[in-house]
Amino acid sequence: MVEKRYVTFLACLSVVFLVGCSGGTPKGFPKVVPCVITVLDGTTPIVDVEVTLQTTTPSSGMVYFGKTDASGMCKVGTTFANFYKEGVPEGNYKVILIKEPVVEDTKTKAERDEMSRPEVDAYRAQMQAKRDALPKIIPVSLTTAAKTPLTVDVNGKTELTVDVTQHK
Repeated sequence: MVEKRYVTFLACLSVVFLVGCSGGTPKGFPKVVPCVITVLDGTTPIVDVEVTLQTTTPSSGMVYFGKTDASGMCKVGTTFANFYKEGVPEGNYKVILIKEPVVEDTKTKAERDEMSRPEVDAYRAQMQAKRDALPKIIPVSLTTAAKTPLTVDVNGKTELTVDVTQHK
């Protein structure tokens, strides 16, 4: 009976220890402030745009990203060592936007599972060719850090609205 209580006590202590350790901010994680990027096509919000911020200084493994919602708004967050927090550290960033045109899949999962490797490769190439033929939702000039003219200076709560029609 004593051994069972001891095991139960150790189990409870382990749970308390793990819960206590898992909720904290990792060492080296900076203070972050709200950063909201809204992406529009004229006055129409663009949904599911992947928004990435790239710092102009080395970031020691931190990634700053988010995705636009139905209103075209993205609350950018910071990830570091498998820890995520909404907001980004103050500083200057390049803004990168990505949204690939969607092509309807013409094969079911079961049909794709039955395909040989060469058939899968040919099918993927066909789908990519269809995507490439569609008009780009986000201008190519906004899709890489090397090309984007977009920057944001995060200083306190920061909001930026990007109208992609101005970059076509």
